[in-house]
Amino acid sequence: MSDLASLLAVTLPLSWAAAVSPVTLSIFLVIMSMAKKPRLAGFSFYIGAIVVLLVTVLIGIFLGQKLSSAGHGDPITMASIDIFLGAVLFLLGLRNLATKEHGKSNNILNRLQVDPKISTPRQFIKYTSIGIVAFLMNFSTAIFVLAVGRAIGVANAGFMNDSASVIILIIIALLIIEIPLIFFVVVPDKAHNIMNPINEWISNHGNIVTGLFCLAIGFYVVYNGLQKLGIS
Repeated sequence: MSDLASLLAVTLPLSWAAAVSPVTLSIFLVIMSMAKKPRLAGFSFYIGAIVVLLVTVLIGIFLGQKLSSAGHGDPITMASIDIFLGAVLFLLGLRNLATKEHGKSNNILNRLQVDPKISTPRQFIKYTSIGIVAFLMNFSTAIFVLAVGRAIGVANAGFMNDSASVIILIIIALLIIEIPLIFFVVVPDKAHNIMNPINEWISNHGNIVTGLFCLAIGFYVVYNGLQKLGIS
């Protein structure tokens, strides 16, 4: 197995875990529904999200390199970290399943507006800031992006493999923004009709989707950790 394939075997499940963010999708759809220039708002929000992911994964890579240089990159330590992350996912999953109103507390975002009369650069900064804040609020995404960075730092698979892993992480983790953004760019007239029911459904059922997904990924991560320890 190549270095990149070995690295992706570890980072892909964590990247999918980082993509679980119905609340972030709701924030994005609310912003898009209010924006007079939805394409500007969407791409600005997306750039803000990328900034947060890049900073977070770079911190994770730095921590992973420190673990490796300190002699803590052995399979037992890595397995323990995987089991811990899996346990966190289980707890997040159970918490979301136990939450009755996942998206209702975020209805305050319906009051968030950007004055269309201000200059385009100021609108860009505003929407980018909203994207940054939205992803900073998402603890589950941050913890798994850090985990991806840690795996990359420990693996030390080379610049090209590391870069490919980071790009794949960003693509997967931001699918929840990229897919609706494509709709708003390709079919802007129909995008609101398509996305508004999705936003409503997510507001009512996003906790269940997040909970089940976290439990599934958590099981995989724990199983992977136990395999490293030779238990499973």
